[in-house]
Amino acid sequence: MRRLSLVIAAALTLSGVAANAQTASGTGALPIRTLPVNAPGNTPTDLPVAAGQASYVNLGGAVRDVVVGDPTIADVSVVNDRTLVVLGKRPGVTSLLAFGAGGRALADRQVVVSENGGGGVTVYRGATASNYACAAQCTRLGSVAATTP
Repeated sequence: MRRLSLVIAAALTLSGVAANAQTASGTGALPIRTLPVNAPGNTPTDLPVAAGQASYVNLGGAVRDVVVGDPTIADVSVVNDRTLVVLGKRPGVTSLLAFGAGGRALADRQVVVSENGGGGVTVYRGATASNYACAAQCTRLGSVAATTP
């Protein structure tokens, strides 16, 4: 019964959207609006960076101003007028905004700084936890006594 009510609600919603689009355009075709990935109003794109590591961002124009929401999480350096380097300082999430001439938005990224950057593995053997940094191969970083919460 619940599935049937969900199907009916979806059908009514879609028919209402199509009817509104037909009356708005007068042609019966749905209006199409294309936005750049980093346009204001769009959801910011994630930029994953490991703490102590760096990543770069290519911009679609010459940068004039760069803003970092929380400079204790990430730092940004301008390499040239179209390239930024983001350095992860400590785990957390912050925003990165870049603006060109006239205040035009060039980038709106959500910087996600992780402890190990997703390239790390922890192997538990009894009471011992072994940490590995992994890329093409894994390298052992060390072992610590495993703790239970």
